[in-house]
Amino acid sequence: MIDPFKGLPEQERALFNVFKQAAAGKNVDAVIGASINLLINVLRQMESNRKEAEARWDMLFGRGKTILLDHYDAVTGRRRSVFPFTQQVKMPLHWEDDKVNG
Repeated sequence: MIDPFKGLPEQERALFNVFKQAAAGKNVDAVIGASINLLINVLRQMESNRKEAEARWDMLFGRGKTILLDHYDAVTGRRRSVFPFTQQVKMPLHWEDDKVNG
């Protein structure tokens, strides 16, 4: 398994660290939404037409899916705990549906 943070270009690592600090303690949906919106905004500014933007999106998400799935065991489907979590995203309040509140 390859550490996705090993060998990152310095600017990419620096931006990730800034975003990681800004996202700390935020709810997971807010972090995902901000991440996607940032990516969409960058691609929209850099690609001049839909076909190129879509091709770039597919390439990035294909690469991202490969990196993501490397963190899960292919046989059991369970997450591998090989790398420490350097960013912790907090879930919003969760109510258990099967419990009676009294």
